Amino acid sequence: MMQERITRLAFTLLPPLAIALGVAATVRGDLLPPLPRGLMEAGPWLAGLLGAGLALAYGRTRVLVFIGLVLAVYLGAVFQLRPMAYQGAGDPAPALGYALLTFLVPMIAVANSFWTERYHIAMDLGLRLLAFGACAGIGGGLIRQYPDAAEAFLLTIHWPAVHWPGLGMPQISSWSLLLGLVITGIALVRGPRPFWAAQWVGLLGMGWMLPQLFHAYALPLSATAILIILSLAVIQESFQMAFRDDLTGLPGRRALNERLQRLGRRYAIAMTDVDHFKKFNDTYGHDLGDQVLRVVASHLRKVGGGGRAYRYGGEEFTIVFPGKRAQQCVPFLDELREAIQDYDIVIRDEKNRPEDRREGRARRGQGQGQTVSVTISMGVAERDAEHPDPEAVIKAADQALYRAKEGGRNRVCTHEG
Repeated sequence: MMQERITRLAFTLLPPLAIALGVAATVRGDLLPPLPRGLMEAGPWLAGLLGAGLALAYGRTRVLVFIGLVLAVYLGAVFQLRPMAYQGAGDPAPALGYALLTFLVPMIAVANSFWTERYHIAMDLGLRLLAFGACAGIGGGLIRQYPDAAEAFLLTIHWPAVHWPGLGMPQISSWSLLLGLVITGIALVRGPRPFWAAQWVGLLGMGWMLPQLFHAYALPLSATAILIILSLAVIQESFQMAFRDDLTGLPGRRALNERLQRLGRRYAIAMTDVDHFKKFNDTYGHDLGDQVLRVVASHLRKVGGGGRAYRYGGEEFTIVFPGKRAQQCVPFLDELREAIQDYDIVIRDEKNRPEDRREGRARRGQGQGQTVSVTISMGVAERDAEHPDPEAVIKAADQALYRAKEGGRNRVCTHEG
């Protein structure tokens, strides 16, 4: 399970991180040739329009607000902070504005990430803009009203021993950024999703781009990259919703249909059904039924022989074996069947289940819960002259599955007997 999570984390984080590192290398090495005036500055707006369109189409308010935050930071840096900083020394306003910006952005980004999307998109968006706009307004008002106190809080190096000047931002801002990265990083590790990967890399990117205030193209290029990463996250999550089963984590029926269109001339397909599944639901409730499906899916995911498992629907699963004959698949299917029948599923006592997570973890492994076992039946068929297409092979595998159930369940049957 841990290995699977690490693999998911690596594949989820790698694309946005590769984009971010590519941009950082481009900026640091000044690798871009001179571009026509205005071309680079148009990048954030084009990427922002793309991301906003996708976020609106799929109802992703959090992404939409993050896009607005990136554009607001970009505008504030280019049209406010940079011109003010060019106006000679002695004016603390640019430094205070920069400090407030770098201090608030991570906190707003984290709050937005954990603010669940519960309401209609217009109401949800309005509430977020009101809350975050109020935070920025209050911060700006406090700076104007109490400039000396704001300077002491935002610009002072409170603990020199733990200050890293290389970050290019005030100490209090660097702590805000670090805390935001830790919080979103924990969320990413606990649930590797494109959304959290984009939030973490996007926050890291904004923290990196703001100190590049006077670079020729660091701000627009970085902002464009962050917005593209957010757009890709919306596309990836929408793809997963369409092609991945939410309960089991296996590819779903639509993914199976796509795969069946790209099979070669030789393949085998196994149909799998959980034995007496209705009895589990009627006796123990749907929660245990869902637990059974997750357990079965976790075993099917480990199928050997080059097979790939899909959730077909209900308690049925499909395993596709490219380049295999039916008889070649039987040992791998039997191995799965035996692993599932030997696995004890603990029935959770919901009435006496502790509300505190620490107490719950402490009780695990004490052997107090009742356990049940589950078995599966399988039917497998291959492509041949009688079954020339995937639909016919699935139908033949279904017939073999029916024979396995008629023959006593917890067994593998091939179509040819």
